[in-house]
Amino acid sequence: MTERTPFTAAEHEAIRSEFLVADTRHYLNYAAVGPMPARARAVIDSINDTLQRLDRSFDPETDLAAARSRTAVARLVGGTSEEIGLLANTSMGLNWAFALFGLKPGEAALISDHEFPALRYASLHLQHFGVEVVTVPVDPHGGLHPEQLEQVLGAHPNVRVVATSWIYFHNGFRHDLTSLAQVTHEHDAWFLVDGIQGIGTRPLDAPGTGVDVLCSGVQKWLLCPVGLAFVWCRPEIIRERPSPWGGWMSVEWNADYGDLLGEPRSMECGPRGAEVGTQNFAGVRALAEVGEWFGSLGLDRICEHSDRLTDELAGGIDTARFEIVSDRRPEHRSSIFCIRPRGGDAAALYRHLSRSGFVTSLREGAVRISPHFPTGRAEIEQLVQVLHEFS
Repeated sequence: MTERTPFTAAEHEAIRSEFLVADTRHYLNYAAVGPMPARARAVIDSINDTLQRLDRSFDPETDLAAARSRTAVARLVGGTSEEIGLLANTSMGLNWAFALFGLKPGEAALISDHEFPALRYASLHLQHFGVEVVTVPVDPHGGLHPEQLEQVLGAHPNVRVVATSWIYFHNGFRHDLTSLAQVTHEHDAWFLVDGIQGIGTRPLDAPGTGVDVLCSGVQKWLLCPVGLAFVWCRPEIIRERPSPWGGWMSVEWNADYGDLLGEPRSMECGPRGAEVGTQNFAGVRALAEVGEWFGSLGLDRICEHSDRLTDELAGGIDTARFEIVSDRRPEHRSSIFCIRPRGGDAAALYRHLSRSGFVTSLREGAVRISPHFPTGRAEIEQLVQVLHEFS
């Protein structure tokens, strides 16, 4: 494995200067929502200023920003811009994917019993159309494993879609997407992934893993405004199946809106078809800026920084007093680190951390700590000290 170069002190100081929250609180809650960096705020202020004044056209800039966003996101997941569509949220991407797969009455989708509601309810909605939802129980400390999936698919030959989170929201378990995709395809099913808890934290080669469709919002680890997400689709599927959605923004206008009543233009068949209408102007511009910033920093360096932080946290915790809920094995670890007091109250620990200036989350009976690359080592050292003081 190639040695990953950590951020220098100067580089990390420049990163932290982008965030106002770094001056007020110890923010360790990126798995909930990411604070907006200054570069995103600047482009949002610019578009809002333009919308208030309306002294110039913003169409060309917005179209260019959308293209930049698709390119930047594609690089983060190992795809190309033609394989990316921009939507309002993860749930819309999941619904688009299920519509793309076109499940019929009597067929089934498979999920685990530990899925975040975005995927769970998008799946359960299929029951209105006669589609069965097979729910697989998994280890509360772990996730879905290939051997278990093989067994369940053997017992349910009607499953046509296997859907899972890349990383679970409540325990940080990172799935082996390659192995799960292989088992899924051996049983003639599609493989759908909700990537929101991993995109922006570590490298991902979506085409290489065998994922068929990947959806993710950008408001968490990608540090962008709420109300924007993306969907990536395997090119072979794009060639075989048209987008189930379409609209006037599913065509390429090149910011030329002077001939709207002319001959119909060719509509995009892939994820661009999901871009049915007017975009979130501010969000798209912010994603272009931040996505390119992530590309310049390097996901491998971002991952290295976060892994070091959680390693230091794991090493500093008194495991006689606290249970580490998250799987720390290299193949399953993530930037989410969950703990709970042994024989104690996780809610009381959450309140203790909040009073001490640390922003975390209480999830499924554990305190979820989720640092990211703006987080400093000194904050982790202080967190360990605060944990020692908990009683």
